[in-house]
Amino acid sequence: MPVLCAVYGYECTQRAAFDLFELRPRFNALPEANAKARDKSLYHLTAVLVGDRLTAPVAFQLEAVLSFIEQLDVVITDPIVIDGPDLFSSLPLTLPTHGRHDGGGATLMADVFFGNSRAEFIRSCLRHLQDDHFCSTTQFADLLFKKVETFRQRRPLLEVSYFLLYSGLESHARAVTNDRMNRNSSDPIARLLVSYGFDVAVERPTDPRRSVSTYTHLRNALFHNGDLEATINVNGQTVTLKLLDFYANFLLLVSLVVFKAISFDDGHINWDSWIDRRPFK
Repeated sequence: MPVLCAVYGYECTQRAAFDLFELRPRFNALPEANAKARDKSLYHLTAVLVGDRLTAPVAFQLEAVLSFIEQLDVVITDPIVIDGPDLFSSLPLTLPTHGRHDGGGATLMADVFFGNSRAEFIRSCLRHLQDDHFCSTTQFADLLFKKVETFRQRRPLLEVSYFLLYSGLESHARAVTNDRMNRNSSDPIARLLVSYGFDVAVERPTDPRRSVSTYTHLRNALFHNGDLEATINVNGQTVTLKLLDFYANFLLLVSLVVFKAISFDDGHINWDSWIDRRPFK
């Protein structure tokens, strides 16, 4: 018997079919769908999921995937038995929230612009999350969920968010490179990022944003000393790195790594957007 899950806070205007369910939007016009999905003061009912094999664990995983796309917390209810032809009429139109925190803007464009990009990412991401061997050998679930948790916190703290980002990236890098013993985490992270096509190095004094050691120094200062800046020696000169100066770059980089981890590329992603802040091409 078909069951239904309500979706709150995810932007969509087109139906999309998946192996275990179908996503059915509440709104057909993008302005309304966008306004409801991006409202930070309330969760608005924006879609439903319908399927014979839709389960609570699938809904839980999908909630993280949709939240990652929006970079805003998305809520998906547990499955209920469908009752009546109007799928939306018996559902609450809004849910209260203490405030949704923007994680940096949606990572994928609206479905009216880039066709199946969102649906293809959802399909690929769920398939990889449900592959136990893949998740074990790549720590992909760790990477994704820690990224999502940065903006799901009731009151996002910079130090907590940064540690989640670094921890998720490090776990993924060490698993993929099979380097779990190296005390310098910059090495496996740099090798991973280079293998994914990013222009980085362990050390790049002329461009600290592309130097993996920059983010490691900041992680160490934060973790060991509770400091939001790190003082280092660069070519005989004392340099102070401030977390606030590099946080946005690192935040965007980790989102791009999520895409790379499952080999997702819709042809519109600007892979250097973590530097130039232009997310799409």
